[in-house]
Amino acid sequence: MKRLIGVLLGLMVVWWFVGFGQDVEIEFDTLFHEADAKAMENIVNLFQSLHPDIVVRLVQGRWEEYYTGLRLAVIAGNPPQLGICHVNRLVEMADYLTPLDASPVGNLLELGGIDPSLFPEATWKAGQLSGHQYLIPLDTHGWGLWYNKDIFAAAGLDPNKPPQTYEEFVAACEAIKKAGYYAFHPAEDALPRKLRRAWEIFYYQMGGELFDANFTHATFNNEKGLKALEFLVNIFNAYGWNVVGGNGYNQFTAGKLGMLFAGNWFYPTVKQSGVNFGYAPVPNLFGIPYTWGASHQLCIPLQPAGTPLEAYLAAMKLAKFITENAYLWTLTGGHIAANSKALEDPRLLESDYWKESGHILNDMIQKGLVRFPINHPRGSELEKAIETNIQLAVVGQISPAEALARAEAECNRILQGG
Repeated sequence: MKRLIGVLLGLMVVWWFVGFGQDVEIEFDTLFHEADAKAMENIVNLFQSLHPDIVVRLVQGRWEEYYTGLRLAVIAGNPPQLGICHVNRLVEMADYLTPLDASPVGNLLELGGIDPSLFPEATWKAGQLSGHQYLIPLDTHGWGLWYNKDIFAAAGLDPNKPPQTYEEFVAACEAIKKAGYYAFHPAEDALPRKLRRAWEIFYYQMGGELFDANFTHATFNNEKGLKALEFLVNIFNAYGWNVVGGNGYNQFTAGKLGMLFAGNWFYPTVKQSGVNFGYAPVPNLFGIPYTWGASHQLCIPLQPAGTPLEAYLAAMKLAKFITENAYLWTLTGGHIAANSKALEDPRLLESDYWKESGHILNDMIQKGLVRFPINHPRGSELEKAIETNIQLAVVGQISPAEALARAEAECNRILQGG
């Protein structure tokens, strides 16, 4: 009997997917804005032109209210059929999402033809929780090393050989400083969360972890954490490689900064600036060449009881299409498509972006060198506790040791329910 039901369900799926079903309307909500929103709009429009039997209502923006709005929509019984979730929001959002391998209508990954082998293992696993797959990877985005080739030449450095070890990096910074330029900025525009990301890179490279596996207590107030924070603080102070409050974006596009840690989204800006730039992996400064990154992933919010099979299948069909055509996403926003099929598209491989920086970030991703943010229901509070104290250390109001002690105490209070 079970086999018969499975066969009948399979026939229903085939029948519907070849287009003999009635038109179905679905809503797709994202938190994207500006270039990212335009890229997603282009992909959805392409899908709509090829699948007129599925009407997609695309709702975008609302960055700050997105997750709250998604939860409220689920509670109210009118959720979108497809949504976006950062991997580090999975724990807090799981109760509002459909487990794709155990939905009310069956295994949606199988019904939708989603092949996990097409995605980087770490990125795919980041969408798992409690033995279930909740997310389908759209992209990975992260930081790399942007450097000014003209400044390298002026400092007597080889413009085609960016530093990749601690010794090479320090030597390059000193040479650039001696030539009269800002040597290095580790954190884009130096916002508190960016300073935290820079510290995390240094700390992760030493093999450190922010919390124990069960998130019972903080584990960063130690020798490695202190060494990483002292290095970050010294960049703006003792080493003289930059200045407190300096904006790395502005310094770099003005041609005054030798090296910058920044995300892939910086590409259009630096390209337009006219700076003769190069791009390289984050250097191996402390043992393992990790960088900071994150991942946008697709999800199906928890649907009301009785939601028809067709709605689920339409959402999965759109999700699969988006991942397979995410070369458009990469070309516009710079985020590296997670689906390997999308990365094979000649339009992407022949683009300036891919040749000048994209393929290097993708190499870091494929090697598993991108560390995602912490995944905890109170993750935003934990990050805030850390970055607030890191910023105080950078500006010289407290010592690095005091900053870590304060951050540790605050994080432990949060983890204990305070």
